Amino acid sequence: FIIAMLPRLLMLALAATAAAATCRMPAHSEYPPPANMTLRTVTIDLDKNPMDRWTDAVQPLAGQIQALITNFLDLFPAGFRDEVMSILDGHAETICSAFPAPYGDEIRGIAKATGIDLGDLILFNIAYEIAGVCTSIVAQNADGEIFHARNLDFGLFFGWDKVNITWRTTELLRPLVFNAVFVSGGQEMYRTTAYAGYVGVLTGMKRGSFSITVNTRLDNNLDRGLIRWLRGNHTAKFMTFTTREALETAADYDAALTMLNNTLLVGPGYIIVGGIKRGQGAILSRDEAASDRPLYLQARLNNGSFYVLETNYDWWIQPPFYDNRRDPAEDCLNTRVGATGVSMPALYDVLSAKPNLNLLTTYTTLMHTASGSFEGYLQDCKYPCPIW
Repeated sequence: FIIAMLPRLLMLALAATAAAATCRMPAHSEYPPPANMTLRTVTIDLDKNPMDRWTDAVQPLAGQIQALITNFLDLFPAGFRDEVMSILDGHAETICSAFPAPYGDEIRGIAKATGIDLGDLILFNIAYEIAGVCTSIVAQNADGEIFHARNLDFGLFFGWDKVNITWRTTELLRPLVFNAVFVSGGQEMYRTTAYAGYVGVLTGMKRGSFSITVNTRLDNNLDRGLIRWLRGNHTAKFMTFTTREALETAADYDAALTMLNNTLLVGPGYIIVGGIKRGQGAILSRDEAASDRPLYLQARLNNGSFYVLETNYDWWIQPPFYDNRRDPAEDCLNTRVGATGVSMPALYDVLSAKPNLNLLTTYTTLMHTASGSFEGYLQDCKYPCPIW
């Protein structure tokens, strides 16, 4: 399927890339977006039994979660899908028990609340370890305030709808997005932007401490660690369970960096971390064992810049010509924003400029950890819009 679609998709991508070599921010700010783009907020009570925590959030969306997973499974490469499903078949309970507590029980509870097969939900909860594209920015303004913003794009090659010019998986994901406030003892612990049915953290913030986003790091052996883990080698941890654990247990930015730098992970990925003090920002280009050439905001400040930015390619190499979202975003930051202009509205406008906003984009989240400001917005770019 992917091979058959590549010529047409690459032609569309090349056209988009040629048109988007420089910043394409609108002349007038698009912030704040319309009220109907603001994500709803749900509360996840960590004092509840893990089996019951997500029931209210997922039960009304059971049919939509099932439709998404069915579409997802149908579009997986057959060999990989068959290998994974053969492992899950008859062993879902055992595999769920191997997840660090409380994630296995939370996934079991979602299965019970929605009637969705447990094995299917396990696959959904490890899906971002397989494929996803994004943009994450940590920027410091002239007053030393740290802002963290991200677009989450998902669905590349998972169902191209040539009639509507959309990605089917992306269209199915958008209705499932919400902001979650995790509480314990009546107190806020942290916030995330989440997809219903997914218990890991791709985007999160611990007020007064640090913020985290996760971007896919494309790798020829992306599925190697995943298959190894599913076959019983559980020495490594899944990245988005680790980021949630950091939000729950790390006291501050430095503690989070130590955990996220040193935990053995199932597969590669980028973890982008922001803090509350001057210079607190980092891109951790993780492989399974460690970070490869971590990039720190302080080093960028020392060289005259004011931000770190990650899409889906190592920061020390030029992104490919057919998927260069880095240069346009950097051009926006350098020529249209500057350190004096860094703010939630400005970062929203950067992430709303094509090609960082594209047909795969599901949401934008803006975070100012020092104040606790956390804003999540649905994104739905219509054609003509870059396909990725």
